[in-house]
Amino acid sequence: MKKILIVEDHFMVRLSQRIMLNELYGQIEPFEAENFGEALRLMGSHSFDLVMLDIDIPGGKGTAMIDQMREQQPGVAILVCSAADEGKYALDYITAGANGYLSKAAPKNEAMAAMEIVMERSKYISPAIQQQLLNNMQSGSKSHRRAQLVKGLSRRESEIMELMLKGKWVKEIGAVLDLRPNTVSSYKARVFEKMGVTNVFELFKKVNAPGEQ
Repeated sequence: MKKILIVEDHFMVRLSQRIMLNELYGQIEPFEAENFGEALRLMGSHSFDLVMLDIDIPGGKGTAMIDQMREQQPGVAILVCSAADEGKYALDYITAGANGYLSKAAPKNEAMAAMEIVMERSKYISPAIQQQLLNNMQSGSKSHRRAQLVKGLSRRESEIMELMLKGKWVKEIGAVLDLRPNTVSSYKARVFEKMGVTNVFELFKKVNAPGEQ
């Protein structure tokens, strides 16, 4: 029989979690804590298969709660279940050592999948957070590519290129950088030559391309 600790101060949430866990595993042995201190006390006297943790629990201490729970039971599966912004908090709690982060707004099938995955000691990351990670990776790759492309430019050439990419014309760039228009035009020509392009549109496409040219 699975022994589950539900750390949650709202009765209806605890009830819904018990119902889903019973559907998954037949009969479970549930324990409930309405504050973090009570959760730690129960973990000191019982060995759990799964902890369902609300991060807004009274007495809670943010991501430090994960470390404190791991000190009590290093191998326990911990599924954070919270109404707090998933995009803002999920990766912090998973990095801190939680097995997964489940939004309370998630549909039933997603919630039950998350419970099952973490009980198998795997990591649960919602589709929304997976997309966030993918976007971060793509953004990081694009930033690295831009850095590689522009490393042959001087500081002034880089400044002028960035202003061109923002849609600034020669006179506007001159006003921003306190340069004569013909001086800006000379720098602009050097940027085009070094970047292997003939106009701003080609420059924009090259700098923002997702992969190697």
